[in-house]
Amino acid sequence: MSAKKLILGVVIGGIVGAVLVLLVMVLFENNRSNNKSGLRLVANDSTAVAEPKSQQILVYGDYMDLDSTDFLLIPLGMKSLEEKEDKGLRSKSSDEYSESYGRSYNSYKYNFYSLNFGNCNNIIFYNKKNDETHLLLQKPAIISQFYFPYYDEEYKGEKYYFILLGIREDDTNLDGYLNEEDAETVYLTDLAGKNMFRITPDHTQLVDWFIDTVTKNILMKVRFDSNHDKKFNYYDEIEILKTSIDQPIEGEKIIGKEIKANIKKILDKIK
Repeated sequence: MSAKKLILGVVIGGIVGAVLVLLVMVLFENNRSNNKSGLRLVANDSTAVAEPKSQQILVYGDYMDLDSTDFLLIPLGMKSLEEKEDKGLRSKSSDEYSESYGRSYNSYKYNFYSLNFGNCNNIIFYNKKNDETHLLLQKPAIISQFYFPYYDEEYKGEKYYFILLGIREDDTNLDGYLNEEDAETVYLTDLAGKNMFRITPDHTQLVDWFIDTVTKNILMKVRFDSNHDKKFNYYDEIEILKTSIDQPIEGEKIIGKEIKANIKKILDKIK
């Protein structure tokens, strides 16, 4: 009889343990989903139950004169009023969302400035002379990188008149959000923000970029999702791509397969 009770106790204990593990997994998954950050996309599935939309407010970053043009750049973001302070798409600044952020731009190489507005979804181009405005983008996106020229009177080097920007515009990992986990498309555009040329391939993220002043080419270090796991991390390969500033097209790899094979052959001799 005691043996039966022991067996029954083990069985019941196993069932209770399995239920507890399952409950913990469900709670963890729900918590992870609730804490997901980024730009949440509306589902296009007509069979899905429509969730009520949160009330959104606009967030404006500090404007900046666009050198050699009549345009002011005004970063634009959004925040949901229902979200907690530490959730959702938000600026890197600790100021209130209803206020303008200071230091939205940082000085960068080649006398370019880089945008430092963490929740930037779009850029308004405002013409100071005729009061015309237009948006850079016509779709939901996150502007993850944005570089534009700004030359003061003391600068005597080569000047370049283009904008380089990285945009996360597709939910490449299919989690319902646009955020830093998704691929990033890099574009080159004129200073009016109207002619955009894509210069990186699908399923990549921009690591860094350089200008070859002699050839007027842009060299880009780009991380590929080389293992096709829909992630961008240490395990993925980095390639160097080249494109022209004057005639921008999708960048071409400058390191060929033969060189890569030779590099691998050399490294295989290292323990």
